[in-house]
Amino acid sequence: MKSFSPKLDKISENIIYLFSLDSRQTVSALAEELKLNRKIVEHRVNKLFRERCVKPITITNEAGRICFTMFIKLRIIDETTLDKIKKLSGLLKLKETLGLYDLSILFSVYDQKDMEETISKLSNILHNKILSYEVVPHTFEDTLGYKSFCHDAQYLQKYALLEPKAIILSDKEVLVLEHLKKNTLISYAELSKQTGIVYLKLKEIQDKLIQNDLIRFSLDPDYDKLGLNFHNILIKMKLGKKEAFEQYLKTHPRIHWVKYSKGRWDYVLSVTARSINEFIDISKQIRADNNNLILDETSLITKVEEMRKY
Repeated sequence: MKSFSPKLDKISENIIYLFSLDSRQTVSALAEELKLNRKIVEHRVNKLFRERCVKPITITNEAGRICFTMFIKLRIIDETTLDKIKKLSGLLKLKETLGLYDLSILFSVYDQKDMEETISKLSNILHNKILSYEVVPHTFEDTLGYKSFCHDAQYLQKYALLEPKAIILSDKEVLVLEHLKKNTLISYAELSKQTGIVYLKLKEIQDKLIQNDLIRFSLDPDYDKLGLNFHNILIKMKLGKKEAFEQYLKTHPRIHWVKYSKGRWDYVLSVTARSINEFIDISKQIRADNNNLILDETSLITKVEEMRKY
C-alpha cells in the first residue's frame, strides 16, 4: 500500500497518526511503539514540525464552553473583511468555502452572552454583505483518528472516541486547560512556572482532564502542504437514526474530524482526499451508504490559509 500523502512515506504517516492520538507523548515512547531507532523517529518528527506540515493542538470539550460554527453566504468577499474577522476574540478557524456557503467560521466562547456578542460583532463586520447565515452550535468535537495516515492495523486499536463528562472544573483546572490550549507541548516545568502550580498537582489535573474525556492532545495537519484535500460535509439525520450513523463514522477511513451539532445540521464532517475528484466520490459514497439515514446533506469545498489555533 502506498502512502496517502505524495509528500510523505509510511513511517512519517504512522507518526502523524500516532501523534494525532497523543501529541504530548515522548519521541522515545513513539519510537518504541514504531519499533524504530529513536534518532530516526526524532528526525522525522522534527522535520514534520519544522516544515509546518503538522501543528500540535489541544481539543477540549469542557462543560460551559460553547463551540459554534457560523456558515455564511455573502454578496462579496474581500481581504479587508477577512482580516477583520481574524481579529475576533474566540476565533478558532476561518475557511473560505465553495457550495451552499462562502465562509465557515469556528468560534469557542465560554457563555451565551459571549456567543451573542461575537455574532453581533461579526454581523457588524459583514454589514450589507450577508445574504444568509446559519449558526450551528456543537455539543462536542473530536478527531476520528487520522486513519488515512495509518499503515498498521494494530495502531487503529489505540484510538478511543472522546465521550466528555459534564463535570465542573476548579479555577486551577481551568487555568491549566487554558495554558494547554495555547501551547499543547508546554513542559510541566514551564507550566508550573506560568501557573504557580506544583508538578504533582499539574499531573493530577491533566490526568483528570484526560480520564474524563475533556481533552485530546492531537495534531492539525496542513493538508495543502501534504499535497492533499480537506473538505466538509454537513449532514442532517432522519429521526432516530443518529446511533447507526455514528457507528459508520467511527470506521470510515477518510472522515478525520466530526463536530456533533444542533440546529439545521447534526454533523459537520471533515473529509480527506487526494484530489477534489476523490472527495466528490467519497461524498457520494457516504450518501449512498447512508441513504436510509440521511435527511439532508451538502458538501463544502474548503480553502484553508491558516491552521487551527487550538
